[in-house]
Amino acid sequence: MESRTPPGFLAALSELSASMRSAGEAGSVGVISLVVLPDPAVLRLPLEHARKFEREIDARLRARLRAQDSLFPIDGSEWLVVLPRLSSAAVLTLGMLRLEQAFIDTPVQLDGMALQAQVVCGAAISPDHGQDAFHLLQSARIACLAARRGASGSLIYESGMEHSSSGVALLERDLRAAFSGGNELELHLQPKVHVPSGECRSAEALLRWRDSRGEWVPPPVVVSLIGRLGLRHRFNRWLFQRAAQTLHTLRLEGLEVHMSINLSATDLYDVEVPDLIEQALMTWGVRASSLCLEITETSMLDDTEGDGVADVLKRLRLLGVSLSIDDFGTGFSGMSRLKRLSVQEVKIDRSFIVDLVSSARDREIAASIIELSHRLGVHVTAEGVEHEQTAQMLAAMGCDYIQGFLYSRALALPDFIAWARARAGIAA
Repeated sequence: MESRTPPGFLAALSELSASMRSAGEAGSVGVISLVVLPDPAVLRLPLEHARKFEREIDARLRARLRAQDSLFPIDGSEWLVVLPRLSSAAVLTLGMLRLEQAFIDTPVQLDGMALQAQVVCGAAISPDHGQDAFHLLQSARIACLAARRGASGSLIYESGMEHSSSGVALLERDLRAAFSGGNELELHLQPKVHVPSGECRSAEALLRWRDSRGEWVPPPVVVSLIGRLGLRHRFNRWLFQRAAQTLHTLRLEGLEVHMSINLSATDLYDVEVPDLIEQALMTWGVRASSLCLEITETSMLDDTEGDGVADVLKRLRLLGVSLSIDDFGTGFSGMSRLKRLSVQEVKIDRSFIVDLVSSARDREIAASIIELSHRLGVHVTAEGVEHEQTAQMLAAMGCDYIQGFLYSRALALPDFIAWARARAGIAA
């Protein structure tokens, strides 16, 4: 489920952390959270055209940055920009104006269509708005949210935004209400296709939520709010119950589909997690083997792991759930962690998949991950697959599962059931 932090966010966090460590006397470090609000026509585009639109947006943004700046796409509508060595916050303001101007007068031309795109920016600068990378990024995103809610083109973070911003306050109230019977959190399912058979044997559950205005809130924002409001433990209870209920529904529909949900590595420090999962499985009569826990942000695990984490992992293995390392190949998600965590699956990070066709280096990395994982008896899933040629290359390498827009976006449960039944040739 997409309580995980997206790969782009993790990469931006790592880059920002490195920039802040090396800043010294070279100046402050800034970050811009940028959201592109396309006109309604974009939302009606076929998937292939929508991806072309996103790539054009990405290219225009990169053209407006300095050589030392870094751009990280998050989810197709949000980008994060890291700007090292800033002399003052004024540079941030100028940077946001440049990014906005990239779309003000020139629509995006796509296959004969002229598509308008509005840019909304929020920014923060160290150390004023965050002593570490995570809080600096969160400050920028809060400023972006305030700018979006207030119909402002760009804003620099102010502490009052967290407490007085009507948009943030409304989201917090809505989220608390969601845990008390208000607008419910949802799990949408993205298929994972078994390469040798072409069957949909499993799916990843992704978090979705609409606020009281009926607007979809980006999953990273939801997860951030859950943490800020101290609702993580309560959220996990909901997640395990909803996951088990979803598996129960799929079985009633005649679909033997396994499902994966995401847990942050920090959740492995919660000794109640195995009990909560077992209770959910028993409540809905679901086999533990049908649930996979994708462990994200494994760099948060201490190298010594500790007795608490080791005990939680042991209890999860005894329970019979599968374990997977998400975003494998980046940061600290290396073979040593694969061995220590005793996982049954690794997911190749999408950053190695996007340019697989054109990048010999990425092909070598993907092939090495697949070969080494198979030697250890571990299945491999490639995520972020969008093109048939990419899927064919992965199949030739022996990849076990493929996940991505090539097959489907994440679908609400009734739509996923219809999709899976149609693929399996099961009559409604």
